[in-house]
Amino acid sequence: MNNYRVHFIIILAVFLSACGTTPTGPITPPPSSADAITKWETSGRVGIRTPDDAVSGNFNWQKSSTEFALKIVGPFGQGATKLNQSESGTITLAYEDKVITGRDSAQLLQQELGWEFPVNQVTYWIRGLASPISAAQISTDPDTKLPNEIEQDGWLISYSSFIKVDGLSLPKKMQVSKPPFKVNLIINKWTIQ
Repeated sequence: MNNYRVHFIIILAVFLSACGTTPTGPITPPPSSADAITKWETSGRVGIRTPDDAVSGNFNWQKSSTEFALKIVGPFGQGATKLNQSESGTITLAYEDKVITGRDSAQLLQQELGWEFPVNQVTYWIRGLASPISAAQISTDPDTKLPNEIEQDGWLISYSSFIKVDGLSLPKKMQVSKPPFKVNLIINKWTIQ
């Protein structure tokens, strides 16, 4: 009788431990290439130089197929600038005590902050890709086949290092420049789907 009780407890324990480790939902496989990424989040350091200003701080950028949220915060948490796109396509720029809406993120940044920053193209460049909306010249490293530079729409995108994320090589350090505008990004964290 004691033997049956011991076997029952062992079988119950094995069953319960198996239930505890079984995934509760579908597992999404990682993207097979940088252009297959449908949703991502990056964070790190940013430096922005314009004709009238130089800004540095931290950034966090979340992007899905229809929405994005970009937040830049200056040193010690000062001077937050937020740029969001809703599912309907409305762009909201919030900085200081102002909130402005529009339909074009690059136009809002230029008009309100004097920053020239082609947000739509940068969503590709940040993944090491040329934007599909216009012609581009791409130079690659002969060994890794990763881009060294992309020239597109008058901008030069230079990549100085990459990081492995779920088997993909994604930019870690890059510069986006079109004199007199220059943006340096150091990406400390990537999350991709």
